[in-house]
Amino acid sequence: MNETNEHPLTKPFIGNSLKCTSCHLDGGRHEKAGSFIGVAAAYPAYSPREQSVITLEDRILNCFIRSQNGTRPANGSEIPVAIAAYITWLSQGTPLKMNPEKPLGPNHMTLLSGSPEPPSIERGESIYMDRCADCHSDDGLGTDEGPPVWGDESFNDGAGLAGVPKLASWLKVAMPLDDTDLSDQEAFDVAAYMNSHGRPKFEPK
Repeated sequence: MNETNEHPLTKPFIGNSLKCTSCHLDGGRHEKAGSFIGVAAAYPAYSPREQSVITLEDRILNCFIRSQNGTRPANGSEIPVAIAAYITWLSQGTPLKMNPEKPLGPNHMTLLSGSPEPPSIERGESIYMDRCADCHSDDGLGTDEGPPVWGDESFNDGAGLAGVPKLASWLKVAMPLDDTDLSDQEAFDVAAYMNSHGRPKFEPK
């Protein structure tokens, strides 16, 4: 979770500099930003994106080819079993609750209803330079304090956060780290700016 891009088990399958905790903050324990707590109780479930019923292991492995722009480890291998065991441990005591629309844990991120005004890349750039660049760098390629948010070392265009509404919703509850005070409009503006830059194409291997 904390060293996905460097751990000897997972590193061969990772295609960028991201780790699980780049998005799932505090080891998946953050109550709003990609929480893993209770997620195990939501699977198996139908996934509209995959157009099939998927297991928790499937969902974990799909992150390797989307958010981590790499290759998919085998189902049942040590990697998904270990990560699924951790998520299941975090989910202890959560009642099963199937959702016919999509797999959603009890602490799933709520999407913002919309941008009050059309998102502005120009406003987003100004906010990014003021609030985000110290950790993610002016060029978005990351620093020791924060992961890359665009470019070859970031998530590809098949990841959920490659969509402005979902990225804005995540930024609203997660960033700036320890000072989450962006307005809905600011979150949409920053998301539009971030996703105006290039990132890898989703090409499943």
